[in-house]
Amino acid sequence: MSDRIVITGIGIVTAAGVGVDQCWETFLSGRSAVARYDLFGPEGMASQMAAQVPQWPEAPDKVGPYDVVGRPMTFAVAAATEAMECAGIDESLDIAPGRRVVVAAGGFDDQMNLVLASAMDKSTAAGEASFEELHADQVAEHLLDDGVLAPMERYSQVEVMQALGHLFGAHQAMLVSTACAGGPTAIGDAVTLLRNGEADVALAMGVDTLITREMMGGFCNLTAMSTRNDDPARASRPFDADRDGFVMGEGAAALILELESVAKARGATVLAELAGVGYSSDAYGLTAPEPEGEGMALSMTRAVEDGGMELTDITYVNAHGTSTPANDIAETRAIRRAFGAHADDLVVSASKGAIGHLIHGAGAVGAVVAVQTIVSGQAHPTANLENPGPGCDLDFVVGEPRPVEVDGVLVNAFGFGGQNTTLAIRRYAAGAR
Repeated sequence: MSDRIVITGIGIVTAAGVGVDQCWETFLSGRSAVARYDLFGPEGMASQMAAQVPQWPEAPDKVGPYDVVGRPMTFAVAAATEAMECAGIDESLDIAPGRRVVVAAGGFDDQMNLVLASAMDKSTAAGEASFEELHADQVAEHLLDDGVLAPMERYSQVEVMQALGHLFGAHQAMLVSTACAGGPTAIGDAVTLLRNGEADVALAMGVDTLITREMMGGFCNLTAMSTRNDDPARASRPFDADRDGFVMGEGAAALILELESVAKARGATVLAELAGVGYSSDAYGLTAPEPEGEGMALSMTRAVEDGGMELTDITYVNAHGTSTPANDIAETRAIRRAFGAHADDLVVSASKGAIGHLIHGAGAVGAVVAVQTIVSGQAHPTANLENPGPGCDLDFVVGEPRPVEVDGVLVNAFGFGGQNTTLAIRRYAAGAR
């Protein structure tokens, strides 16, 4: 019998807080962390709110040859460090570097902030800059200065991924970029490497920081974002009748995945089993979801089948739930298409009501939430869901956390271009299967 893939560590940085405990408390409270953003001047933007990380996470000053500076690098390293500590992984880990792998998803656009960091004096660039000092609208004058553009390359997605490789002591480090499906795609790719015998332990994560003038402006031009600027805390409202678009978030989430035999041999505590991964592609349109949810449903059924499970084994769904009019109806239809009559027995919630949309980091957050749901026996409420809209007729958790006895969870992540990924995570039972 082949080794199962188990989850032994989780870490997270979002607007809900820094660290699993702080984030989970916010999720359970039903509070929204969305507010008017101040990373740059929002004047003139159709959407003037976002879910910013509230405090600078603790992280090492340097990882290998890389200074840990800027929001993407810091969030990624902080989340990965927490996941490693949770899993009991440190320099004493007796697994060869060639048997460790990092798979990270990211597509952040932090370049304006990083130009400023590189233009500052050496001590500030080494990590002492505050959020307030890294304002994008202050750096245009530096763009053409000699010696400013070259250092930007060291903060690219690839560089962050390589820094994570040094942090994890891995000789394999890979980057994926599948938009809003990115985090679960990275997790799924890590699962494939473990199953194929190419690694024994993996750090898999998603990270994004898109609260920048360029990206906010682009999404506003697509009319995809909420314009509830007079009431930011109530703007992200997945599945609600009054939803009017998504709200940008930022942060990172990380998981440690291991072969069950490896985790047992080193005495690790297993949090849950990563049972299955499902992928599909709609081939429908660049930004709009396929309205009947056919591809979304396919990724869900494939994840369940890949995990050797039955649809009735799934108790809870952490929905993609973006708060856009089109996505939430399509996802509801997809869940009903996939589960049939069992859809009425599912408990469903969406984390984006509290923290907005982390793009590449969103589904990785969902995976951490899935683990916490299994471990704690509670499903968190969907923040701001007060009156489910037409076509959104599932059993959503609203108002208060709901006690649940969860055996199987699905985590949905659906990206632009019809890129769909679903994870099946189940309660770990030693000796099962």
